[in-house]
Amino acid sequence: MSAQAGKWKEEQILVICPGSHTTMACYGCSELAPPTHRFPTRMFRDEETGEWRPNHTEKRRKLNGSSHGAEGQEEWEYIEDPDSTDGATYPIQGGRITNMDAFLAFLEHVHQSLTTTYHNTPIMLMASPQWTRPDCEEIARYIFEQTRTPALCLIHSGIATQYGLKWPNLTVVDVGFQKVDVTCIYDSRVVSHKDVGASDALAVAEGEEISGGEVFTRKLLGLLEDKGFTYEMAEQLKKSNVCEVLPYVPDSEKLMDLPEEAPGAEKAAEAAPKAEVAADDDAAAAGESKLVDEEGVLNVAELVVSGQAKEFLAKKEKEKAAKAAKKGKEKEAAEAAAKSRLPNSRKAKNIFHYEEVVQEEIPPEEVTPAKENGQAPANGDAPKDGDAPKDADAPKDGEAPKDEDEQSKPETTSEDTKPAAESATTPAEPAKPSLPVIRNKRIRRDIEVGLERFLFADRAEIDRISTAIYRAVQSIDDMYMRPPCWENLVFVGNGARIRGLRDNIIQTLNARHLISPSTATIFTSELPSNLGTPSGTGSQTPTGSYIGAGPPHQLGPSSGVNPLLQAATTSNMGVPGSVIGGGAPGTPGGQTPGGDAAVTNGSHHFHSQTPTQIKLATLPTYLSEWTKNGFEEAMFLGAQVAARLAFCVHNLDAQGVESQRLMSLSRVDFNELGPKGIRSHSMLA
Repeated sequence: MSAQAGKWKEEQILVICPGSHTTMACYGCSELAPPTHRFPTRMFRDEETGEWRPNHTEKRRKLNGSSHGAEGQEEWEYIEDPDSTDGATYPIQGGRITNMDAFLAFLEHVHQSLTTTYHNTPIMLMASPQWTRPDCEEIARYIFEQTRTPALCLIHSGIATQYGLKWPNLTVVDVGFQKVDVTCIYDSRVVSHKDVGASDALAVAEGEEISGGEVFTRKLLGLLEDKGFTYEMAEQLKKSNVCEVLPYVPDSEKLMDLPEEAPGAEKAAEAAPKAEVAADDDAAAAGESKLVDEEGVLNVAELVVSGQAKEFLAKKEKEKAAKAAKKGKEKEAAEAAAKSRLPNSRKAKNIFHYEEVVQEEIPPEEVTPAKENGQAPANGDAPKDGDAPKDADAPKDGEAPKDEDEQSKPETTSEDTKPAAESATTPAEPAKPSLPVIRNKRIRRDIEVGLERFLFADRAEIDRISTAIYRAVQSIDDMYMRPPCWENLVFVGNGARIRGLRDNIIQTLNARHLISPSTATIFTSELPSNLGTPSGTGSQTPTGSYIGAGPPHQLGPSSGVNPLLQAATTSNMGVPGSVIGGGAPGTPGGQTPGGDAAVTNGSHHFHSQTPTQIKLATLPTYLSEWTKNGFEEAMFLGAQVAARLAFCVHNLDAQGVESQRLMSLSRVDFNELGPKGIRSHSMLA
């Protein structure tokens, strides 16, 4: 059975990552590129046959078809509309498989759409954490019985994300269409999992059975429904840069700082016409008085003689006032321009560009019926009455007359030309009407949106996600596994593309659950009184002689020291008896990998039950395509990497071959173990 592994090329692997709304797939994993195919996860039931179809099918009467049947019998045709959702069945809802028959038919549709051969295409299928064991067994049974795939690998979505981001310890927060999954991974194995959705007690109590991006879309639609927004408009607004989750502010009433509309914009707009009037007055006054020569020198004598001193001084004062007003208007215009360059979070209103695809019908071109002689005039005019038709046999100008033999040939073949002549003289049938052509037209509209683009961030939903993350990490039994999970948080799923969402969740976790190490100074007053202040000579350095029997630096029960302080001060000293969680991972508690019961110094010493550092994991930068696309679909990248390891790696040792064999279920193992073999031959844990 080990010979079955590692004999396929990278171009032969079929990778499928199902989702509640969209399924990502590709045929071949040699380039590690973003998904090349996206299928809507839905199927349609055929009313006549009862089978499943990938697209909505509409039955229409055929208008321009040939009528070979009996008279009065109408012909029908079936037209598929890939954009229609009328009567659609969604087999996955909230991450769970709700209709297994439709989901299996959907997998068959994806398999047939991407592959050309059925006998040499191993399948890498990503499984949601909420899929049950019977679901996985039913999928394995269907794939091996209905297709000729040689091997199947089911991979956990959290493990797939870890393979794509290369971190051995990770907390994956998958924000999907209608669900949020939180998976804690330590040393490449799942140690904890929580989900936000129908199984959440808070969600059931509030009557909300979904979570994820759909909750934000519905909240945004509820805020803007009075302004004529539709579901498509709310979805586009949520995905745009205009929609944003503001930073978490615990002191604010709404836990966010909403921007206020700054006054002054109307004053800047009204300043332009007044400036033109002032300029006209100045020009008129300059035309009346010519007291200043071309060089700009004032003629004082002429000014005194003319008696226009008061008018001249008034004019100068007016010019000064006009210049001051102009400078003020320029300053206001600069302020207005600066306000237009403000970030989106500081604007009370912003413009949303909505693109709508409208289908318009183009009427078919009318076909004119042919003439009786079967030949239409070249210029489009009918021949006038009295004009004799030209003889076809008559020679044209400049041409010699035809020979007698050539003129006698049509007479000898007159019987053959009779059908052609009869068809030319019979009237032509009227042209049959053709179907109108449907063309998609893209229309763009600019819509002004106010503070609703900030208020859509449902505080209850963000609290549910933050609480699920905290409970998932804190529910890990071994406390030494918690810090690596807190320090490597990653948000995946297209629902995490909402601007500012992940930052708000991190800020919420830091404000509510983070405890700074500096707070340990509150225990300094509880130090035992018999510990003297150390001097430079070292004579007063505390020793374990006053403790009596027991390990060094272990305070007695009568010392009155806070046990939390004692644990914090002895966690990094390698004190025997302070090890929590035993030896190395994967070994029995208190034993080393060699089997000895001796406790290793400094192995997994951790006493804090609350996080002291919460931060996001560093994303890789060596894949330029994924850097541009974003790592919200990192689980697809990890599925491609895992497919390479499970199906394409050669030249392994005996232990590596055995590990590779257990990563996937081959057809030989399926014939021996049955569908239950997927429990041990997979990457589900």
